[in-house]
Amino acid sequence: MTRVLLITLFAIATVCADFANVETAASSEEKYGAHIDAANWVHFVVYSPNAQQVDLLLFSAEKDQKPSQEIPMEKHGDNWKIKVRGQRVGEGLLYMYRAKGAYNVRPGAPFGLSFNDTYYLNDPYSYLNQNVSFSRVFLSIPYGDSDESVYAGGGKSIVYDHRKDTHPGYVKIPHRDLIVYELHVQDYTARIQSLDRQKRGTYLGLATPGLRTPGGLSAGLDHLVELGVNAVELMPVMEYDEETGNLPDRYNHWGYMTTNFFTPEARYASRKGQQVVELKKLIRELHKRKIAVFMDVVYNHTAEQSPWEHKNRLAVKYYNFMGLCNTEIYRSTANGKYYFNNTGTGNDVTFFGGNRFTKRWTNDSLAMWYKVYGVDGFRFDLARILADGSGNAADWVDNDPRFQGAHLHAEPWDLGGQWWNFMDSGGWNYSNNRWTKWLGRYRDHMRRFSASGMKDRSLFKRLIEGRGATSTAGESASSKPWRSINMLTCHDGYTLRDVVYFNDADGSHNCWDSNGDENLRREREKLMMGVLLTSQGVPLILQGDEFGRTKSGAQTQSDAHNTYNYESKNGASYINNVNWIDWNLKDGNTNKSPNGPRYGRELFHWTKNLISLRKKWTHFRRDHFPTYADNSQKGSSNNAKYTYTWENKAFNTPTQLSVVWWGKQGEPDLMLIYNENWEDFTVGNLGDWSQGDWKVLARSWYGEKSDFVNLDNWQQQPNVGGSFTVKARSMAILVSDND
Repeated sequence: MTRVLLITLFAIATVCADFANVETAASSEEKYGAHIDAANWVHFVVYSPNAQQVDLLLFSAEKDQKPSQEIPMEKHGDNWKIKVRGQRVGEGLLYMYRAKGAYNVRPGAPFGLSFNDTYYLNDPYSYLNQNVSFSRVFLSIPYGDSDESVYAGGGKSIVYDHRKDTHPGYVKIPHRDLIVYELHVQDYTARIQSLDRQKRGTYLGLATPGLRTPGGLSAGLDHLVELGVNAVELMPVMEYDEETGNLPDRYNHWGYMTTNFFTPEARYASRKGQQVVELKKLIRELHKRKIAVFMDVVYNHTAEQSPWEHKNRLAVKYYNFMGLCNTEIYRSTANGKYYFNNTGTGNDVTFFGGNRFTKRWTNDSLAMWYKVYGVDGFRFDLARILADGSGNAADWVDNDPRFQGAHLHAEPWDLGGQWWNFMDSGGWNYSNNRWTKWLGRYRDHMRRFSASGMKDRSLFKRLIEGRGATSTAGESASSKPWRSINMLTCHDGYTLRDVVYFNDADGSHNCWDSNGDENLRREREKLMMGVLLTSQGVPLILQGDEFGRTKSGAQTQSDAHNTYNYESKNGASYINNVNWIDWNLKDGNTNKSPNGPRYGRELFHWTKNLISLRKKWTHFRRDHFPTYADNSQKGSSNNAKYTYTWENKAFNTPTQLSVVWWGKQGEPDLMLIYNENWEDFTVGNLGDWSQGDWKVLARSWYGEKSDFVNLDNWQQQPNVGGSFTVKARSMAILVSDND
């Protein structure tokens, strides 16, 4: 049977001079994608269980709209395979697929088999790809019932062999010690004037040391090192379709429209086609500085979106899955007519059932990024989709042995609902999985805290203990502190500066403009950052929040909240500069960002010192929730115990709270005094909580160079005495050696 097949293959293959000596044979390869073996055969394997025929297409040049050779593939169960060897066949080979099968969809019923062999499909498992975007792939609207090719010549897959590259290594950081910084590769360096123009906004740009702000302060990579964060969370860097914005002159900037889940985004390479090696270099450079690398990953939907009706016809984005196996990848509505939509993009990936291809594809992708690129962890966009209906929640991700060393962080919601205690309910907890989750309620309530609007001391306690909160009063979201990712802001929303700059009349984003009082804005920003970095759990900082980055230059306040399409196709700076970081703000210079703060340098040093404090001692990095000490106890003998020393007792009033964290062996004791009130707060019983003398370590309302003492000589500071007063909407940190 195999011998007959080979004869047929040679007879049908369309021969071109570029591939004159090509051999083809049956492949027994089990891995999807394109893989080169020791005998120089390239094995191609693609999943398409319902296809009647799949052909491998080989191209001679980057912009070719027609293949130079077409090779029928052999079906093996749900897969199609072939191996090819010969002239120009190897690394760098341009290829695509074409699949033939049933087409049984129509306007009003778009879900179903949608095969159309006039469309060329790139490899969903390709390691390297040309940039994939709508206009590069389609010359005109791709109708599902079309009988003519509209291929524009772009988006081809490219054979790549990772074995020749140096591995970037790993940085192993315990969950409790993480300090995560969310950044966008392009935003971070696009406006750094001291960087070569070609490298701005690229992988190599972010990997470049020695960069400076206009005022001579550290910028780029060196800024991360100076700040002290030990993990960066890269917003999506998998190949995505940037032409999915809602305005004709804009790109989708954030990158949450993935087309290829094994391939780095081509646009962030400083040199064409070098995205693989440049991303590996970036990871290697971060690792050299003991900074772990997390990837923001999007497995809940793809850039293909759902089909749409146009002129009484059905239009379909045929990138890969849609033309190969759409009914196996995407979830239908209950009536089977439409694509399910809890992601807001129209095409939820389905994880229903046991041993689904979608689970293998997701885990294969994660394993590749972990094993080949040295990625240390992953943040899962709309992670509730992965667990909804899968039968074993999201444990199927956690249990894959190929990336068991990776951190797993979940965004635990989608449009269908919220799972605040993600993998910490229904029998799941810290003992049987390593998932952690973003705490949206931490963000919402701590913003209100800085505006004197939280007024719930019990909730505040749970949040600073790392327990999180659900919609049920008094219920924790996490079973261990390290399973809580605390945040004040993230890419999808206002910056920290904008939280105190804008008014939010309906309360949906908990913003207040501080009555236009710049000093109050300064104090509130420092208070929020102080609470974040002295809470149990893992803190997450949004790029630029540490020096007052603002997106208030957007065309509307609503746009400033969601700047996903603020990237101009025409290079318009008034659009791009909304997302691209203005490093002048670190210098305290607002000439390029009139709505920004002049205290950027002060806020940076406040944040940097808080991080140094967090890393110096273990008070805010506990593995377990603390037990409360009796009021009569005090001293380091209590180890992990801590207590509340003073609090307002009235219900529904702004929280005024003092917390003592007794140090472990060799550590001093710390007292954190938090004041939500608009009036000052005095703690008058300091002598009851230490055998030694309390000294001031930090005061958030003080200015630069006086808000934080030198951590190495804190013992030389004067004693506070028996009481201490904290300014309105501020916080203080006291320290005692307890001798």
